[in-house]
Amino acid sequence: MFSACVVHFAGEDVIFEALSSMSQLASRTASYKLTCRCGHSFECQIYEYVNVARDPQLRYAVLAGRLNVVTCPACGRRAQARRPFVYSDPPNHLLAYVHPRDNVPREGRELIEAKLRDVYERVAQRPGEAGEGPGSAVEQGAETPDEGEMAASLAAAVRGASGEIPPLQVIFGLDQLALLINAGLSQDERLGKIALRTQSRSTAQRGQMFDIARRLAREMQCIVEEEEQGETYTVWLYGPRRQIGAIMRALAPRG
Repeated sequence: MFSACVVHFAGEDVIFEALSSMSQLASRTASYKLTCRCGHSFECQIYEYVNVARDPQLRYAVLAGRLNVVTCPACGRRAQARRPFVYSDPPNHLLAYVHPRDNVPREGRELIEAKLRDVYERVAQRPGEAGEGPGSAVEQGAETPDEGEMAASLAAAVRGASGEIPPLQVIFGLDQLALLINAGLSQDERLGKIALRTQSRSTAQRGQMFDIARRLAREMQCIVEEEEQGETYTVWLYGPRRQIGAIMRALAPRG
């Protein structure tokens, strides 16, 4: 488990940008400083906005439980940085604010939902009433924007939006997000995975295997991750079952 020392505001400001030409807006990360249980502090990049129309591989990072998983460079401990993020899937008309914890007390949930929905509905319905306002990027250590700033940011975003603005869903828990995503996927589109393993301790051979996996992942719009356990080195690929099946056929020995 890691704890945040310095955080960005990740939430409503990202929703504002998500409403503007959603299929064109790239996913984005923010820099966080985290502290591991071992006491080591380090900086890492955490997704605060995920647009699977632009970055389809990130859908499978979510489904595999790998989104915003970080590794301590000192002790190697891996854990999920539990920061809220916005998940956007324009083709499926899905826009969700995702709080990664499913144990938020009812009072806390109600406060979060009320604020998000109030800002979303007020500004999305009447975008012309707010000024241009400042950009939505928040510098490290900055205070949370007030509602006036949030309204201005949302208004600027909505002006460029085309088509119907999707309703905002507020989700608590990554498992709930996975259920929602899977409900809109065919069997071929659901999560598949493959592991490539070697017990070779050669850095060159391990690097070659990772490069091959990375090229396959890029071509097939999958994600790739390394894992080392004892003498076994594993490269995981996560993606649509259809694509993972194609990778398995490409790697199968030819008789």
